[in-house]
Amino acid sequence: MASLPDIKDDVAFITGAASGIGNMLMRELISRGARVILADVQESACQQIVSELNLKAGKTIAVAKKVDITSWDDLLSAYEFGREAFGRVDYFFANAGVGELQWLPKFESDKFTDEGSTPIQKPNIQTAEIDYTGQLYTAGLALQVFQRQPLNRHGFRGKLVLTASIYGFYHSVTMPMYCSAKAGVVAFMRSTSELYKDKGVTINCICPNITPTNIVPSDRFQVFEDHGVLTPTEFIVEQFISLLGANQTNGKAIGVYKNETWEHPFDTHKRAENYEAFKLIDDGYGRLFGYW
Repeated sequence: MASLPDIKDDVAFITGAASGIGNMLMRELISRGARVILADVQESACQQIVSELNLKAGKTIAVAKKVDITSWDDLLSAYEFGREAFGRVDYFFANAGVGELQWLPKFESDKFTDEGSTPIQKPNIQTAEIDYTGQLYTAGLALQVFQRQPLNRHGFRGKLVLTASIYGFYHSVTMPMYCSAKAGVVAFMRSTSELYKDKGVTINCICPNITPTNIVPSDRFQVFEDHGVLTPTEFIVEQFISLLGANQTNGKAIGVYKNETWEHPFDTHKRAENYEAFKLIDDGYGRLFGYW
């Protein structure tokens, strides 16, 4: 890896830390001297990881708590558990997620000619609940924690990094829930990073293209490998680490594909024509919520 920020003895809270990007990120943080709080629904895997890490270090450098990120109580409990161990949290990684789960039955109009023959089903929005609501809960926890913390040695109250996706920029006809969630994460980051920019807080998101993780079964990656379009997970992790320490970067949606990164611009089409209304709306809500 390239030269990256000093994060020795800093503390990170990572959702989805038992596997995939989160697990590799957690291990890289540990290798650089940070301490970690693992928050994952896979409790036994987390506990095994923590035992191995602490045994190797000869001290407590990691703790874990079972967390369903769609549960606010789970997230809060995991934070409080980690705070007891390490005192503060410098970095929150809202990382846990799932791939697309089919939200509606296949459209087959010839099979549903009789309205009473097949009941109308409740949509399955679990993908959005995990990939968007879960990220918002994690972010809401992070920002309230940061508000209660003094500046650290890097000059920050804390840093929030969200895992979005290339599908936060582009749509897919087969993944409406996943695309909606990831686009929402990008929009949330752009809004909150502006609001918190002068408060000792940075908020960014990493938006990778497909990388081999357990978000989908491993055999599905073979076709991508055959076409040479997989993005190395190690390279994605490097982008997360680069935002830490004394790095001042804020409000960036960082796209990652193969070995290339870029700061993805926000859509400015017709923005100038709408700006006066935007400003008045923002001002109204800002006064309503006591932001200014």
